[in-house]
Amino acid sequence: MALSDPVSAWRKSSVSENTNCVEVCLRDDRTLVRDSKCPDDLLVIIGAPGWKYFLSAIQSNHGDFRLD
Repeated sequence: MALSDPVSAWRKSSVSENTNCVEVCLRDDRTLVRDSKCPDDLLVIIGAPGWKYFLSAIQSNHGDFRLD
């Protein structure tokens, strides 16, 4: 999987600032995460169960994540 995938495959939150955010790309059974300022650097790949847990924890403010 190349980092040079089309820009349209990557998305970021509509509430993020123009330069300081992460971008995600949904691919099959995994989610790719990268820093929008350095798109060709480190890429994090998260399996479907981990991504679902992460989103659930953020939305409910439970689990190992603290938003305050």
